[in-house]
Amino acid sequence: MMTMGTRPRAFVVLRTETFAVLTPSHAAVLRMHTRYLPGRTGNADVRLILDQFPAHWNAMASEDAKHQEVVTIEEKKDPGLDDEKQDEEEPKKRADTCLKILFVILGVVSVVVAIALIIVTILTSIATRAYDADQSSRIAAMVLLATSAAVTICMVIYLEVATFKKHSKPMVGAAAVILILAIAQALIGGISVNVTPEDEAKLVKSLAESFRLAIENNARHYKLWSMTQHDLSCCGMYSPEDYRSPAQPYQFPPDVPISCCPSYDPSRSDLVQDRDRLLCKSRKTFFTNGCKDLVLMVFNETATIVLAVTIILIICEILLLIVGLVLGKKLRLLHKNQVSPSDGQKE
Repeated sequence: MMTMGTRPRAFVVLRTETFAVLTPSHAAVLRMHTRYLPGRTGNADVRLILDQFPAHWNAMASEDAKHQEVVTIEEKKDPGLDDEKQDEEEPKKRADTCLKILFVILGVVSVVVAIALIIVTILTSIATRAYDADQSSRIAAMVLLATSAAVTICMVIYLEVATFKKHSKPMVGAAAVILILAIAQALIGGISVNVTPEDEAKLVKSLAESFRLAIENNARHYKLWSMTQHDLSCCGMYSPEDYRSPAQPYQFPPDVPISCCPSYDPSRSDLVQDRDRLLCKSRKTFFTNGCKDLVLMVFNETATIVLAVTIILIICEILLLIVGLVLGKKLRLLHKNQVSPSDGQKE
């Protein structure tokens, strides 16, 4: 009963046998199933009879238990699946790491070989100009090879940086430039570097002219032949007899310079070493081989070295391009896979 001026009271009838299993989901259902009954005073009393829904609560309790079991089973299965995925991904990660190491090694080797090519071509062009200034095509080929090697160094460094930063356009551009350089180096090395018989004939003619000027005490050519005879252990154009004057009898040794003697010291002047020269001349301890064949041999060996270094550089460039393209493709795929899950989580 309610008196005037007092608030309505809520009557809740509960059955203890139906309250055995009550979860938060049950409480939500209970709130939905409350009903209002009119009272004598016009106010409303709330009555909640729980025994009307015992079957639903038991079913919900069993469903909750099943749901908890499913969650527990899934939680037990997830670590195993993660371990299997990790086992499958470990060989891929190792392969990618090995590929990156190989890419870096090829880049370093390419840079070193390119530097070696620059040094060899510069020395060859200087020697060619010293003995035969008319071989402008050979000198131009050496200069082009040195320039291409310098550009190769820049492009290799640019390619490695672009690949590891996953910049596709710079990577493709650097790879295209390196490929063009490799083709140009192959053409220059195959056509212009080898010493042909015509080049040898021109070189012999230039050597003869240079030797004549050296005998006439031309300062530049005299120093050139002094250096050549000392470095190659030779004397004269064809033999030491090239230094014999026409009026000198053959019973006497030729008037060889000190550079034809083993005791020659380039750091000392010829006047200081004149006594050693006379001693070498009288004892005939001077070199007996001519310099022409040795100079030609050096030119051929130098051309072979330049060609070999060029071929090694081309091989390194091709391998670097192949590994770089494969690594760039893998890095881009890995980047896409890393971006996709994050996008899904945001959605």
